[in-house]
Amino acid sequence: MLQEIIEVLISGITSGSIYAMMALGMALVYGVTKVFNFAYGSFYTMGGYLAYVVYSSGLGHLGVFLITLPVLFAAGWWTEKLAIKPLRKRDDWEMLAVMVTLGLALFLDNLHQVIFGPFKKSIPALVEGQTHVGTFVFSNHDVTILVAALLSMLFFVLFLNKSYIGMSVRAVAQNPIGAQIVGVANNRIFAYTFALSAVLVGTAGVLLVPKYYVHPFGGWDILVKAWVITAFGGMGSLKGSFYAAFILGIVEAFVGWHFGLTWTIFAWFTVLLGTLIIRPQGLFGTWG
Repeated sequence: MLQEIIEVLISGITSGSIYAMMALGMALVYGVTKVFNFAYGSFYTMGGYLAYVVYSSGLGHLGVFLITLPVLFAAGWWTEKLAIKPLRKRDDWEMLAVMVTLGLALFLDNLHQVIFGPFKKSIPALVEGQTHVGTFVFSNHDVTILVAALLSMLFFVLFLNKSYIGMSVRAVAQNPIGAQIVGVANNRIFAYTFALSAVLVGTAGVLLVPKYYVHPFGGWDILVKAWVITAFGGMGSLKGSFYAAFILGIVEAFVGWHFGLTWTIFAWFTVLLGTLIIRPQGLFGTWG
């Protein structure tokens, strides 16, 4: 019994690490732009399909990361430049941006279906086999996911705290007018924000495509999960999204263990609603 509980807990932590990557990207965009990006899940799907294309071309897993991540960065960058930036000249641009990103999500999902068909695609595990630690057995791919996700988030945190662009992103999120006064190019920071979020969620897609496959409309499930985590942690709060992702990942693992996976989303929304009743701004959100 104890061994099963530990294994479920580890499974929840592994899922939480991936969910944290997904939610951090959404929290970053909302924290800087105050816009809910409906196309967010489509970048997850894009990451999975890019991994499939690159791996199928014979470049291996290393080629997948070397090619897919820059393409995702460019996709996020040009999405902001072409679809979001022109809207900011209007007073109601936030609402228009929501509508545009919803349209973009539908366009990208249908484009994926036209190109790849309605069938699921996958690639081999990043690391094959299993690791035995005493009586515990772990999939090497799951261990790789956990390590890769944690390293990615560590790099992301260091980037935000140590680089000029990262500190500029934080400045715009805290006070966009003040940041502009001291010389921060807000338009460029908005583009970097969308690009970084696309890389984060797209990397999650690359890591999960060997385990869960990818199909044209799979991004909507990711969008819902990322939103729940972000709302639970506090809209725009990176720290809140990080902790919320691991909490909900563990909740998902134990609920799936006891009641089946069909109850996990119900459990997520129950935890979310219970939290928002007590603390409407989320775990680490503010009213500001």
